[in-house]
Amino acid sequence: MRHTISFTLAIMLSALGVSVPTWAGELVRAKGDFTVEIDFSTLALRPVDENCLLTIEGVVNFTGTLEGIALARTRALALASCEEVSTSPPGAYEDVFTSAFEFAGKVDGRPVVADFTYRGRTAIGGEIDAVFAPSNGFRGRLFVNAIVAVGGSYNGYLRVVNH
Repeated sequence: MRHTISFTLAIMLSALGVSVPTWAGELVRAKGDFTVEIDFSTLALRPVDENCLLTIEGVVNFTGTLEGIALARTRALALASCEEVSTSPPGAYEDVFTSAFEFAGKVDGRPVVADFTYRGRTAIGGEIDAVFAPSNGFRGRLFVNAIVAVGGSYNGYLRVVNH
């Protein structure tokens, strides 16, 4: 019954001139790797009590189910002073971060443009526990194992909502 309704809706929308992708509603198993290129010239530090709020920009390169690049802007609250953060390598202090991605490339071989939010925690030493959460036409969660300022792997599912 559900497929009949979706098919009927697709025909009706097509008759109105609205493009409906053939993979809308499809659940896609996603796994692969990513690398990070940080633009340290964009680093900004601001004290917040005894901690340090940092913002930085960079590019994330995806391979696997996601193929393409994402422009990223990250905000992280490091559990150290800005003086300590400015003189230490990434991952020297624990932090909580959120990154906003603008992804352009392919998902499962199909061209897309989508937004992702990358949220998580960096442990001392640089190990990241986080998730990628898509929006702008997608739903789902990709679980991430990574090293700060390097990259890592992702694994999970995406559902195409309207792309």
